[in-house]
Amino acid sequence: MVSNPMPKRRGLLRFLIKMKKILMVALCVSLGLLGYAQDFGGFGDFGGGFGSFGDAASDEAMIRGDMAMMQMDGLVPMRFANALDGKPIPGATVAIPGIGTFTTNAKGIITFPQRADGAFTMTVSKSGFITTPIEFKIQTGIVIFNWFSISPEMPNKDYRIVLDWGERPSDLDLHFEKRGGYHISYHNMRSHSDGNVQLDRDDTSGYGPETITIERTDTRSVYTLYVIDYTNQRSRNSSALSQSGAVIRVYSRNRLLHTFQVPAGQGNRWEVFRIEGGNITPISTLAAEKPRSSALQRLISLQNNQFD
Repeated sequence: MVSNPMPKRRGLLRFLIKMKKILMVALCVSLGLLGYAQDFGGFGDFGGGFGSFGDAASDEAMIRGDMAMMQMDGLVPMRFANALDGKPIPGATVAIPGIGTFTTNAKGIITFPQRADGAFTMTVSKSGFITTPIEFKIQTGIVIFNWFSISPEMPNKDYRIVLDWGERPSDLDLHFEKRGGYHISYHNMRSHSDGNVQLDRDDTSGYGPETITIERTDTRSVYTLYVIDYTNQRSRNSSALSQSGAVIRVYSRNRLLHTFQVPAGQGNRWEVFRIEGGNITPISTLAAEKPRSSALQRLISLQNNQFD
């Protein structure tokens, strides 16, 4: 009787995956990247099976670990994702004057050797996506906020608003309100008022993207875009939002229209801009926001939106 080798192979694969997770956590702890280690689940959950390895959060955590190892090897890694679903963009061209031109790999990552600190502008392009110029800084040999989301083409839509940020806070929320009308957020993810508007992606584990697409706006109406630090919603004077590296990119009809960076200061609410008469007026101030909902209410809202 010939034995079936598949169970042994599956057992070996599970063992190797477990060992990679242990090594990644150990690496992140040794680098002081405790947030990364938490993303891998810490050391206390190895007996719970491997079902979570297939989900998006675990995939992203593995990519973060890979990028941490690249930094140890003297490289500067940057990762590029689809603004609608957060998935990597492979095969994109990233041109950085003074550094080089690169092509993203299957994980949406490029790397180049560490170099002197400075400010740079790169241009990201790929068929089916909006060519996007992005400013970034190299500080102490690395790009601190090195995850970037790029919008697919949208020739017939008024706006797409994309929020990226760093590892912490884990949960920032986009809110888009029409005065006297709808309020788009995780509470209410879509509306058919003056055309379709929807929250394409809600992120609760850091980095983003969190994205809202607006098909049409009414030039007679007033709209407001703001960000709530849900993680610190009960800390009205928190500075976590200002230190998050949050960036909002506003796309309109296949071009990047505006870029907004979170200002310094205290507050768990970032008033970003207003749309009035068809024009965007920057606000970019921090303020204090009262808690809006409990974690249970948030979960119920997400489930309700999922089955709408």
